[in-house]
Amino acid sequence: MTKKNIALLIDDDVVLLKMAEEMLRDSYDVSLAKSGENALRLLTRGFTPDIILLDVDMPTMDGYETICRLREVENCEDIPIIFLTGFSQPEAELKGFNLGAADYVTKPFVKEILLTRMELCLENARRQRRLRILEKNKKRTDPDPDKLDAAAKVLTDTERKIMELMVLGFSNQEIAQELCYSYSYVKKVAAIILNKLNLNKRNELKKLLL
Repeated sequence: MTKKNIALLIDDDVVLLKMAEEMLRDSYDVSLAKSGENALRLLTRGFTPDIILLDVDMPTMDGYETICRLREVENCEDIPIIFLTGFSQPEAELKGFNLGAADYVTKPFVKEILLTRMELCLENARRQRRLRILEKNKKRTDPDPDKLDAAAKVLTDTERKIMELMVLGFSNQEIAQELCYSYSYVKKVAAIILNKLNLNKRNELKKLLL
């Protein structure tokens, strides 16, 4: 069974949240947040969706401020974010794109069109991720084989695979994509690797193995 992508919907309108959830749940695992603050709490605790649908007109923290704050969260910099809003003015749409939105969809929306635009955003994000990985591989410095083997003696096969990618500069999110693991699993294993090797930070791992 193919694993569904995770969509996070952020909107203070509970009715719209439920309607959007109903539209998307056959294609996505859907999570809901009633405010930008609520979404930030989720993401800073390790929850990492594949795509975010974000309303603009919300109290306290509007969509524009929310997208800026979301981009500051570790491993959330590249998640495609689609503004889903009733604002149809060109200047509102332009502001959304200038802040890094992947797309801008006005309400009311058609289910099939929304799903298609979401898939296009996800595919573009995957393409950009592959390009970054290829670029990293071109510039990478391979770890010293003897040092790598010595460090790997205390690691499982899975831990070694993840460690090798960590040394090459892959983020936890990129490792999860490369090895088809969940982000939370990779984050947990990365911490175990550092602990087993008596290290505190990733850059210490690079110094140890390069």
